[in-house]
Amino acid sequence: MSQFDGLDKLQEKFSGKYPGEASGVAELDANVRIPADQAFSTGGSDTHKAAGVINSQFAPVGNVGGGEQDLMSYTLPANTLDADGKAIRVIAWGTAIVSGKTVAIKFRFGSSSYFIVNSGVSGKWHGEFTIIRTGSSAQNLKVIGIEGDAAPPVTEVSIAIDSQAMGSSIVIGCRGENLTDAVDNAVTQHGMLVEILN
Repeated sequence: MSQFDGLDKLQEKFSGKYPGEASGVAELDANVRIPADQAFSTGGSDTHKAAGVINSQFAPVGNVGGGEQDLMSYTLPANTLDADGKAIRVIAWGTAIVSGKTVAIKFRFGSSSYFIVNSGVSGKWHGEFTIIRTGSSAQNLKVIGIEGDAAPPVTEVSIAIDSQAMGSSIVIGCRGENLTDAVDNAVTQHGMLVEILN
């Protein structure tokens, strides 16, 4: 390699371009397929989206008064799961008042919701949700719910969930409710991550 070739490679490295890119600066968009020369290939010649976090929230949000309400939520763009077998994972966590309160914490996926906690919880809660596309309007949901501070029980279910059209945007997140009275922050969500898995 000549000195000139070396300088060309160095210029390409610091230009913000991907190797082999003819012009412009490449931008990664989690909701479109990646060009073949920049993609992760794990299934033969098929190309897959870059895996990683597409939404991160960490400012605590608690219930206000009575009634079920959104804590943290994220609108998943249309066609994020654009083929059967594509999946996302949502990790959520928070706390709840211990003293005599009964609370409900649910995971929301579009128009459907599923319990993480549906009774009193001692201190902390954690939910992990994996959604796999099984059709253009069909998904499978795996829920792992953990509650309590010491040797917590684990609830795990895997179910075919109500049909949500993958071609439309879908609101996902957690909902909380103080079932005992109208005291604020009986349920608080401290964080949520949304990840594309493939």
